[in-house]
Formats: sequence, structure tokens, C-alpha cells
Amino acid sequence: MRSTIKRLKRIAAAVALGVGAQAFTGDAQAADSVVPSAWNVAPMQAGACLEAFDTALPVWAGRVGVSVVTNQFPDMTGLPVRSNAWFGANAKVLRLDTEGSVISNTVAYPASEGAVSFASKPVFVDMRIRFDVMTDTPTPEALAGSKLAVFVASDAKLVAVHANGWTTNSVALDTNLWHQLTIKMLNGVFDVVLNEQIVFSGLAVRNAGTANILGSTCFCGTGLIDNLYISHGDPSYAVAGPTGTIPNLPAPGGNPPSDVEQTRINAWLDGHAGINAGTSLSMTQDQLSQSFLLNELGGDSETADPVSYTFGIAAFDLVSPTAVVVTARLTTDNGNKNGPINGRLQLQGKVNIGDGWTTLSGAITPSFADFTNGQATYTFTIPADGYQFFKPLIVP
Repeated sequence: MRSTIKRLKRIAAAVALGVGAQAFTGDAQAADSVVPSAWNVAPMQAGACLEAFDTALPVWAGRVGVSVVTNQFPDMTGLPVRSNAWFGANAKVLRLDTEGSVISNTVAYPASEGAVSFASKPVFVDMRIRFDVMTDTPTPEALAGSKLAVFVASDAKLVAVHANGWTTNSVALDTNLWHQLTIKMLNGVFDVVLNEQIVFSGLAVRNAGTANILGSTCFCGTGLIDNLYISHGDPSYAVAGPTGTIPNLPAPGGNPPSDVEQTRINAWLDGHAGINAGTSLSMTQDQLSQSFLLNELGGDSETADPVSYTFGIAAFDLVSPTAVVVTARLTTDNGNKNGPINGRLQLQGKVNIGDGWTTLSGAITPSFADFTNGQATYTFTIPADGYQFFKPLIVP
């Protein structure tokens, strides 16, 4: 028990982003986490690479030292709302202990795609981490192979290592708390964000290896880490994305979904039975978006086809000048739709038969629609403008 308490009190961590496993002195070890090339990687929680540390110890973390995945860790209260939203009940964290060596987690697309580039679009490295001071500050020589490094010095101040030297924050860090650490890299410069606040901005990335290419995340010392994300997306928007590989996506076409919508589509593909990296999506992006909204695909696991459907109003009752009860009907190749879809129902309306349709902003379901035997009934709020004709839509 005494040794455990002593270990908790000496928790320390440092993070370096390098071209391999040469960020610090010690016995460097390569890692095994590979970024699937077909993922849409925005926003952050669709992350190009996600390690939640909720099950077994990752192979890369177990190659040096005595690291463990544990559900015994200090309280996480006080983190930004976004971070707390990620943290689920009974989740675990990585207690990292490298015994003075360095371990690296490879950040790369499959070999044919090369490492992750931040030449033209940003790469975010985002994690929850519990720091303590590093009593053995890494030397400049030990950092020769890294593009940048972030650690907490012996005076509890955050230090960023960059192409023009070392920059130290003026405010000491509370090492009794968890922190949300985000590193953003774009075309040779990087920012360090702690708990949603910028600490360092516009620092030059060190010229280690290939410019604007990230090959690994490296860790040295001991510490607690939870939910490590590598992404091209903005980490300020939390939306659950895929955790496995998905098929190659269709060309975006003339009406592409937003990053958030595409992320939801990709997560849906990842969770769709029989769909994997080898599946051929025989459809346009519009057809894929449509299939997502309907929560249904045609074809099989080798060739996914768009689903055919019929959709319209089965019945409606104007119960007041500003409320209408609508029963929508939806059938697909598999018959009457049963269960939830990934779209909401929204009404368009018009006063006279010759008028153009107006989308009624208030006439929309608060969440995804749910069908029973092909029908879904909802009460919609409409403007008090004498609307007489209605048409339903299925929207994201």
C-alpha cells in the first residue's frame, strides 16, 4: 500500500511528437496503432486514431516499463465540458510507466498512404492527462529526433520545445488535477491548448525527419492518460465517430454532407453489420447520405447498394391554427419500415396549391424519427399563416 501511494505522488509525464521513437534517451520501442485511410477525420471524436484505454493494455504501451490499464484513478471533475462528456461510467485509464525509457505510438496511414501529413490541413493530438513535475528534464540532445515536445518542468510550469528553443508558461500547473491537452499542427507550426485555453501559439515545428509529417506520439516517464485522439478535425465538437475501418467513400459530388454529418455516416457504416474496409459502396454520396438517413442499406457485405423507398403523408389532422398531427408512411425494399431512422421529420407548407414550398422551421421532430409498421405520427408546430398544404421531409 505504501509503495502504491508513493507511486501516485510521483506521477509525471511528457509527450513528444516525432518521426519515430527517438524523442528521448532510453530504449525506444515502436507502436502498432495505424490510422485507417478511409476515415473522415472531422470532428475530433471521429478521430483518425482513437485509443480510449477502456479494455486491454495497448501493445505499444506494454513494450517498456510496467504500464497498466486501470479503473483506479483520481477524480476527473473540473475538466472542460467537452472532456467530461467523453468520460463514461466504469471507464478506465492508462497508467503509463516507462521506467525512464521512451515508447512511441505510430501515427500513420497504411504503408501505401504514408504518415499523417499536416502540410495543408491541421492535425490535432488530443488527450486527457494528469501531469506531475518531471524531475529529470530531457536534454536538447535527447530531443533531437522529435518535432516538438511538451512536458511539466520541476517548477510545475508547462514547457514547449520547438524549433527556436524552449518556451515556458508563466503560470504553474495544478498537478493535482486532470487536464485536457490539445496540440494542433499545421504547415510547420503548432499550438498547445490546455483546458480549451491557448498556452502557446504559432511555435515552429522542429525539422526532425520529413517536414509536415507526423510519424508518432512518444511518451517518457510516468503518468495517467485517457482518450488519446489523432485527427484532422476540430476537437471542440464532440460527436461519436468510427472506431474501426470503413469502406472507401464515394466522391463528395455537388451536395456533400457537412463534416459532422459525414462523421455520423462513417460511424454508422462502421457499426453496420457486414460492412468493412473491403465492401464496395456502389452508390453516389447522395445515395449514401440517403441510406444513412433511412438507416438501411441494400445489397450485401461485398456490395452495398442504395435502398429504394417510398415516403409521404398517410394522414394529417389540423388540430389548431398552429398545430398539425401528421402520420408519415415509409416503406423500403424490406417492406414497412420498423424502428428508428437516422433522420428527423420536417414539414414544408404552402398556402395555395400554386405557391412554392416553404420549409417550416418549427415543424420538425426533436430527435430521429421512429417508425412502427411503416408509420410514424408526430404533432408539429406550424406558423399561423393559414397553411393548407404540407409535404414531409427527412433531414439530418
